Amino acid sequence: MKKKYLIVTPSYDENNGGCIVQHKLCSILNELGYESYVAPLFTRYYVSEFSASNYNLKAGLGFVKRFVKTVIQERKQHKNYRTNASFNTPRLMDLNINFDESWVIIYPEVTFGNPLNAKNVVRWLLHQPGYHTNDIFYGKGELLVKFNSGIDDFIFPGSKTAEPELKIIHYPLEHYNLNNTAEERTGTAYCLRKGSHKAIQHDLTNSILIDGMSHAEIAEIFKRVKTFISYDTYTAYSLFAVLCGCESIVIPDEGVMVNDWYPNVNDRNGIAYGYNDIERARETAGLVKKHVEIEENKSVDNVKVFINEVESYFK
Repeated sequence: MKKKYLIVTPSYDENNGGCIVQHKLCSILNELGYESYVAPLFTRYYVSEFSASNYNLKAGLGFVKRFVKTVIQERKQHKNYRTNASFNTPRLMDLNINFDESWVIIYPEVTFGNPLNAKNVVRWLLHQPGYHTNDIFYGKGELLVKFNSGIDDFIFPGSKTAEPELKIIHYPLEHYNLNNTAEERTGTAYCLRKGSHKAIQHDLTNSILIDGMSHAEIAEIFKRVKTFISYDTYTAYSLFAVLCGCESIVIPDEGVMVNDWYPNVNDRNGIAYGYNDIERARETAGLVKKHVEIEENKSVDNVKVFINEVESYFK
């Protein structure tokens, strides 16, 4: 009997790579004949007399007010939960059912614990565990799956880390291409995103911050500026810039060498890891489009391997 899948994920956001691939996974699973759904999840909070107030009544009341405000905002967001019309991603409305052995629940690495009390849990490591929350609260018996080679090896006691990676790609190539590019490029574009803690390392004169813009807006910028600089070491926008003929540079994380950044050399094509790596990036820029097409086509094969891993582990 085929297992059913539930992917716990935020509302679809074209500017959030993690959301995109989670919704895409659901769609591919349905295409392969596996009943699959997406569902939102309310944030979980660890509350105690220490964390709430540290024995300070005023601080405690302030915490409660912020807590209630956050819950109200999340309920509004859940009511307006979005999906991608081009994906096959039905939403599971009832989360009070018994998620027994017939179900596989897929949480992103940021999820605190197992809020649905599911029997079979997959923890999809879309980023380094603990990076966003500074907390890691997983459970025994889970199957941990890395997204790609950029995720550090991670082992949690009592669980298994799968050897195959679950890399899923969805690139909006209708935006990011060489159509209508400027004959003479000037200026730079940059993004902060997960690298907002880093010091700015480029001249902000005639430089455009793309954070929060739509794909259409970003693509138009990429097609006329000379260089894109990303302070976020892991964002698809670094590749999107190359697809638009733009020079692409990533500002390295402190203490992280290029071989640790992306062990797979093909994942580095066209992207300079720091200013000293620009020449290699230029030499490999022509390989990016073909690599992107291959990776996107490989997504279905990667999901098939993932299904076999799941069925073997949760048999």
